[in-house]
Amino acid sequence: MEPSPTSRLALAALPGSVRAARRHVHDHLRLWGLPHLIETAELVVSELSTNAVKATGFPTDSPSYGELSNGLNAICVGLYVAGACAVIEVWDSSDEPPLRGDADLDDEGGRGLLLVEALATRWGFRRVEGGGKVVWAELKVETQ
Repeated sequence: MEPSPTSRLALAALPGSVRAARRHVHDHLRLWGLPHLIETAELVVSELSTNAVKATGFPTDSPSYGELSNGLNAICVGLYVAGACAVIEVWDSSDEPPLRGDADLDDEGGRGLLLVEALATRWGFRRVEGGGKVVWAELKVETQ
């Protein structure tokens, strides 16, 4: 039996890393023969990594030297196939649980986890020994 495909990518906790997370998921799903999951997986990893950056990073891709004096946090994107699901995981160093927003109709943000909930078969989070949390989402692997 072949091992399940697995991939991890560590990124700086900066807004521009969200694009790199999407590209990582896109490339690996194509490589693994799961192109039909790409669009949904890109949306899910985008929302999860955006939340991770907001929880632990800088609001800009160009923080000042002074802002960096305490260091630059990281996020980590994981992707693997487990049985009939592709699992997307995003780790950040915050111990705070993810919260679903109650956005008003005219709000520009606050709907990320609602979108993840709508697209994923299941989603949740777990705290990690040593600090931080992993927010995960499962996408059903259905062949087209």
